[in-house]
Amino acid sequence: MFFCVISFSQTTVTGTVVDNNNLPIPGVNVVVVGTTTGTITDFDGGFALTVNQEPPFTVQVSSVGYSTETLEVTENNQVLNFIL
Repeated sequence: MFFCVISFSQTTVTGTVVDNNNLPIPGVNVVVVGTTTGTITDFDGGFALTVNQEPPFTVQVSSVGYSTETLEVTENNQVLNFIL
């Protein structure tokens, strides 16, 4: 009897998005570049994103009225802090 096990690699990325005054920005788009995987920030500017790929990959944040920023994810459970 053969058992086939399929394992999916998942990487969790968390973080916050704040403005130049260190105030949280809710509703910011957070997307893994080149995929459709994404989320938005909560009321406190925080986000959690589970990605089905191994690092390295790039996360991009964007919101109306702010510049678009990107950061590289290089390890699992990495915390990213964006200042827009």
